[in-house]
Amino acid sequence: MKKIDPVTLAFFTAFAITIYVLETLIPKPLPFLKLGLANVVVLLLLWKENHLAAFIVIISKSILGGIFTATLISPMTLISLGASLSAFTAMFLAIKLKSGLSLPGTSILGATIHNLAQLAIVNWLLLHSNAAMKLLPLMLILGLVTGLITGYLATILSQQTIIKKYLD
Repeated sequence: MKKIDPVTLAFFTAFAITIYVLETLIPKPLPFLKLGLANVVVLLLLWKENHLAAFIVIISKSILGGIFTATLISPMTLISLGASLSAFTAMFLAIKLKSGLSLPGTSILGATIHNLAQLAIVNWLLLHSNAAMKLLPLMLILGLVTGLITGYLATILSQQTIIKKYLD
């Protein structure tokens, strides 16, 4: 596991939170539908084996993003945090176990696990039934699409000189 200096960690955390907050301004056809663009930062950190930094960014993004968007005390923050940690775990294991997944493939895995975890948490926390599982096909498709977009953006960013400077 690589170490990351505090200033660089602060930069990536602020970058992720900024994207998270700006993404809330994009109109959504469904209330739970977000691209998850802030996860590009987490994905880059994981891919470059800055696991602890990626974990810190996830926690910070969920808590500070919740404060900045006035959703901290809503169930959405707990759902988002739980799903993000599930996705982090899946992506971490895929990278650590050398699964052979590409950056976009790892992103698709994370987005799909994130969506599945959201459904599970909603069933457990809010509905106390399996009613949310009716959304499973839609959430799997959305995970594929959003994961592909996020993975593509992470691939482009990983090739940028400024990003390489801070992550290598």
